[in-house]
Amino acid sequence: MLSKLLPPQLHITISPDSLGFANTAELLQGDAMAGSDPAWIGQPRAHAAASLGLRMQQPGYHMLVIGEPGSGRTSLVKDMVQQALAKQAVPEDLVYLVNFQQAEKPLLLRLKAGKGNELRLLLDQFSRRQLRTLPALVQSERLPKSLQATDAQQAPGSRVTAHLEEELAAICKQIQDSLLAPQLFEDWCKQLLQEVIDNLDVFAPGAANEQEGMQEAFLGRLRANLLVSNAGLTGAPLIYDEDPSFASLFGGIESAGEHHVADFMRLKAGNLLRANGGVLILHLEDLLTDAQGANPLLDKLSRVLRNRKQTLDDGGNASGGGSPSALMPDALPVNFKLILVASREDYYHLHEQHPNFVAHFLIKIEFAESVPASQAIYAQLASHIARICHEQALPHFTAAAVVRVLQVMHGWVEDQARISLALGHLVPLLQESAAQATPGQLVDVAAVEAALQAELSRHDYAEQQLRESILDGELMIEVQGREVGQINGLTHIDMGDVAFGSPVRISARCYPGRQGIINIDREVEMTGPQHDKGVFILQNWLASTFAGQAPLNLNASLVFEQEYNGVEGDSASCAELYALLSSLSGLPLPQGVAVTGALNQHGEVLPVGGINEKIEGHFRLCEKLGLDGKQGVLLPARNSRHLLLNRDVVQAVADGKFHIYAMTHVLDGIEQLTGMQAGILGEEGEYRPDTVLGRVQRTLESYRAVYQRNRSKQDKPNE
Repeated sequence: MLSKLLPPQLHITISPDSLGFANTAELLQGDAMAGSDPAWIGQPRAHAAASLGLRMQQPGYHMLVIGEPGSGRTSLVKDMVQQALAKQAVPEDLVYLVNFQQAEKPLLLRLKAGKGNELRLLLDQFSRRQLRTLPALVQSERLPKSLQATDAQQAPGSRVTAHLEEELAAICKQIQDSLLAPQLFEDWCKQLLQEVIDNLDVFAPGAANEQEGMQEAFLGRLRANLLVSNAGLTGAPLIYDEDPSFASLFGGIESAGEHHVADFMRLKAGNLLRANGGVLILHLEDLLTDAQGANPLLDKLSRVLRNRKQTLDDGGNASGGGSPSALMPDALPVNFKLILVASREDYYHLHEQHPNFVAHFLIKIEFAESVPASQAIYAQLASHIARICHEQALPHFTAAAVVRVLQVMHGWVEDQARISLALGHLVPLLQESAAQATPGQLVDVAAVEAALQAELSRHDYAEQQLRESILDGELMIEVQGREVGQINGLTHIDMGDVAFGSPVRISARCYPGRQGIINIDREVEMTGPQHDKGVFILQNWLASTFAGQAPLNLNASLVFEQEYNGVEGDSASCAELYALLSSLSGLPLPQGVAVTGALNQHGEVLPVGGINEKIEGHFRLCEKLGLDGKQGVLLPARNSRHLLLNRDVVQAVADGKFHIYAMTHVLDGIEQLTGMQAGILGEEGEYRPDTVLGRVQRTLESYRAVYQRNRSKQDKPNE
């Protein structure tokens, strides 16, 4: 069945009155926005999954957020995580102290949040005071007894001991309530005291420079290495690492140069430890494209998730270079939730290549790219536009301007029944529309149209160059008259930042033979698998339609004229078939009507992509060459809901200058193009001669006769 589409079918109509406001400023007043969700518009499934994932605290319930850039996948999840973590306790601070018994294994001290820095400052001040005080005390201990002002029975080093005990007691008293393991710190203080007493010679009089350096090195060991500080947090930490590296994620041991000294102060935490007790957000793409190769980030991260522990490794060893470190700190237990943000392609790659890693992510949050359009969705999007205008100090939009924005969002997914949820792409459109508005006035439809036209003019250079090559006659495209074995197909060219359509000439030549259909582009390896599949389907449809003439004595060549960049996709299958039927039947085809559509083996016409760009590209060329009222596009009926054409195309259709035809079966199209009935197979296996298929059948029969006659001449022995 073939139908001629009317202007209302070529775009979506939304009444500004149905939105219930005159401009978006009204949506910010009173209770107008009550009940509307400012974030998860059209994403109930993703919202429910994210909520569940944040409630699950058991091991293995890490989260994978899947969606395309601009869907809000990162910002929405971050906002939800921040709200959830604000209600949770702030994790403790982590501090490393020197281990006097095993220097390569520093002691880990846990303190209440924000108190780690206090201990660090106390021990720093303690060390600096001892640098001034201890040399004098040691010297006084070594004076002749006649010059000492103390009891002659005082034990050696007693003054130093008394001094240090007093200092350390003050520190313990000040920090006592902040320690989660007070006894560990008290034992360390006792060991510190003994360490100083055992090394009093360091503070004995000697060469000034040499002694000063030794004293500073010795006292430097008495300081605290603040590994993780949660000072300033009001809830559990949220770490968002936008540029992860081995060092930023896992920390490690800073290089000591040529000296392999067990210096615990060189231990540095990474974002995994900083996120302990909270959430770490990463982009999967960054892990998969790690510059070090062989996915070291992914491998190390997988071990951390499996063991729930992390070891601070030597950064040089981790990257395959540098010198090994003498430090061997114990593995630290970690308890954080990892959220990976991924595109669908990266997610499928991860699932295929690293299934064991994926097993740790029991919560999948999948963001929808579009949602069925409804008044409720329109209302939520209008409220979202109002918020953006308010937050970014943009002029508000009239209801009619909001309608135009909604139509554009339908266009992003090429569907009259669905609307895009790419809210990240909405913001630039609103900003550019506001820039086009009259200062001090609301943003109206004209401003939105001006922004859209300005965007098109910034990106249409390639399309313009291609069109000019057609207008100049370099590319041979006719949009008037009729030709046998020749038709205009429609190509869709995606340049990355812009996509457009353009007609391309498809021609067919037929003669007797046994090779069947020869796809010239395929023979020279200029086609992709999808296009080859379409040609094979075409060939088998033709063979089954004329099964009575099997095997067909046919040689037929098909080619995309002046196409040098390759052909992919099956959307030209119908156009190729029509060129072939025209060549076989001798019936000319109108050059002004371009054809797009794929077909299956039963002749049913299948929908294709890029339909709006294809139609608009052909229309703009016809407009330049002159509209004659006979031009148009023949497309699959199943694409009707995808039509969201520009206003100039719709107006041309309304004026009868351009036409859009929709077909459900491939034979519907050939009837429209030739003005002749396609034909129905009779009981005797014949098509009526005054039909398209009847004329093709007669041609095929003549080809058989010619082929057999020539074959018999070749087989006849020479006399």
